[in-house]
This record gives sequence, structure tokens and C-alpha cells, in this order.
Amino acid sequence: MNILILDDDQLTLTALEHLISVLGHQPIIAEDANQAIVKISNKEADLVISDIMMPGLSGLALVNVLRSVHKSETPIIMMSSLHNSPLVAAALKAGANDFIDKPITIEALAAKINKFDAMKQ
Repeated sequence: MNILILDDDQLTLTALEHLISVLGHQPIIAEDANQAIVKISNKEADLVISDIMMPGLSGLALVNVLRSVHKSETPIIMMSSLHNSPLVAAALKAGANDFIDKPITIEALAAKINKFDAMKQ
């Protein structure tokens, strides 16, 4: 699967890029939400993993734009280190398909990716 990663923290991006590769998938990096929208609109990604809190267009706003404006059905997993139940609920209400807490372990990431990989097949 081609998995688009969006986070404003370079260390998180590098770690996720490595984990996704180790799990046998192709990571795609977006440097900001606008770049992510282009890549998703061009059908470059089978799955999106996006941080919620980012400068500029937040992850929640990104989900809203993708779902309402671009009518994208690409699965989206939101991530955050805030461990905040209302934030998780807001992400899911905005149209995210799932949520994962940071720091992300390879086991948790594999379980989330496998869930969407199985649905794709």
C-alpha cells in the first residue's frame, strides 16, 4: 500500500517512514496539508496517516476538506500525542476512519495498517 504521512515534526516523519517501509509498504511524505490534498486528489495514497495538531491547516481541517470539498474516500488515520478523548471524537466526527496515539509502536501501526489493507483487498 502507498501510505501518505503528514506531520510537522521531522523526527516523527522519519520514524514513520522507516516503520512503514519495514512493514512492507511504500511511505509517501507530505510536508504540509496542501501538499497532502494534492497527493490524495491525485490518488497517490491508499491510506493517510496525519497528525491532528499542525501549523496552518490542522489535521481536523484537512479531514474536513478531503471529505466535503474533494469527496475523498481515502481512509485516514489521525494521530496525536495529546491522549484526549474529545479530540479523538472530533477526529472521527470530522471523517477520520481511525485514531492512533503517539508515540507509535510498530505493533500498533501494523494493526492499523493491516485493518485497512484487508479492507482494500
